[in-house]
Amino acid sequence: MSVVGDPDGRSSDQVDAAFAQIVASYDAAPAEVTWPESEDIAPAPTASPSPAAPAEPAGPTGPVFPANGPILNRPEPSLLDGLDTFGADLPDDEEPFVPPPPPPLPRISAQAIIGVIAIIAGLLLFFKPDLLPLGDQSGMVLGLLGIIGGAALLIMRLRPGGPDEPDLPDDGAVV
Repeated sequence: MSVVGDPDGRSSDQVDAAFAQIVASYDAAPAEVTWPESEDIAPAPTASPSPAAPAEPAGPTGPVFPANGPILNRPEPSLLDGLDTFGADLPDDEEPFVPPPPPPLPRISAQAIIGVIAIIAGLLLFFKPDLLPLGDQSGMVLGLLGIIGGAALLIMRLRPGGPDEPDLPDDGAVV
């Protein structure tokens, strides 16, 4: 019985049998060796070392690969040990870094100062129109004109680009 939507037309029993065959052949030795013979590792002896044999000192370098023998496992250095020795062979900086002095602050233009003062005075007149010996409505109108005029002064100061950018005429698309 094939499963609906199975592109190969196989039943679920056939798929299960193929999967079981793959799992069974997983631990089997390969029929053909695909690596060079020099990379084969001899199996480690299962006999325990004799008590009279001296123990080999553990080195800090990790596994040792002798010419014709088994791999001797030595403890590998940890990540923290590697970080402790990172940059140990670099020369020390003898003098500390001194940053250059900062550039001077730019000067505030008179137009910007007048614009900010006009906005502040306009807000005061708009919310407290009785500061001037005029009617309430004329004080509010003067306050609103002060806010608009100060904002216009500040907006007119804005320039496209910066001081380093040359003034190029806008010719549009030139072919």
